[in-house]
Amino acid sequence: MDAFCEQLVPIKKGAKFYLGTFGLWFVVLLIFLFSFLYPPLMTLSLILTAAAGYGAYYLMGFLSKEYEYIITDDILDIDIIYSKRSRKRIASLKLSEVESIEKYNGAELDKKRYKGIYIACNTDFKDAYKFVFSGDSGLRVAVLEPNEKTRREMLKSIPRFVGNTAFK
Repeated sequence: MDAFCEQLVPIKKGAKFYLGTFGLWFVVLLIFLFSFLYPPLMTLSLILTAAAGYGAYYLMGFLSKEYEYIITDDILDIDIIYSKRSRKRIASLKLSEVESIEKYNGAELDKKRYKGIYIACNTDFKDAYKFVFSGDSGLRVAVLEPNEKTRREMLKSIPRFVGNTAFK
């Protein structure tokens, strides 16, 4: 059974993104204005302004993020992509170890019960599902927003008794 499916979930930009962007560029502006307040250090201040501008551009990349779900046979890989330039694997989970799937409403998850909690979706949770995985390392939970194609591919590997009531 060679199954392969990818889904990209862009994260909506909220107040945190805009405040972070404004704050970074405000600091760059302050450093630039400092160069006019103390003229003997103008050259050094302009170099610091250029360095701060580059640093702000680099840090802004971590404010813009999206998640990618990759299903390969029985494995669900969850990656986070920052500003479409760097990728980090968050989790690699076996779909055959799914214990339950239910609609997620944004409730607090019990950190003592689960060994790993992976929230890889938008924070409004309107289309999010909670997947509980069992395994050798204990219970892990993933909160995802799978689209219809991803759900069909997941149902091929999820145990039948869980898949019959999933996504309802």
